[in-house]
Amino acid sequence: MDIKTLYSAGMNFEAFMGTGIKSERDRIPKNYSRIAMTKEQVERVKNIEKKINFLVSGEPWCMDFQLNVTVLKRFCELNANFDMAIITKARGEKFLKPILGVEEFKVPFIVPLSEEFEISGEVFIERPKEVKKHVYEDIKMNYLKGEYLNYTVQDLIEMISK
Repeated sequence: MDIKTLYSAGMNFEAFMGTGIKSERDRIPKNYSRIAMTKEQVERVKNIEKKINFLVSGEPWCMDFQLNVTVLKRFCELNANFDMAIITKARGEKFLKPILGVEEFKVPFIVPLSEEFEISGEVFIERPKEVKKHVYEDIKMNYLKGEYLNYTVQDLIEMISK
């Protein structure tokens, strides 16, 4: 299966989260309200003129997915050139893992694609780079409270600015 076919098999954010249970769906507005983008970050996202299709692999129960893909949802709302399709972790692991040649598959797994569905930038895997610099258990509670969402914003801006 190729990337374009995987993308077309994906769901939008609302439909995908609709497959989750109520407590999983209820976390999204809370996470969304914690996204504090600067005016400069908002303008950078709004001013990207190229079409980007984000292929995302994840699960509605995954806290990393709930946090980080909510930021991507915000990006898609800010820029009409952005679109997102979400597939399950199992489908991503089965098809994306060999296409991209990754050894360990963690979600969310976010792949930026060009209008022609070619990989066009760095892949975002699981958590922002800043979180990966720490012992996860030491920062886990703050991370889950959304205190690292701005690092996700920064990583995603870097991803789409290349």
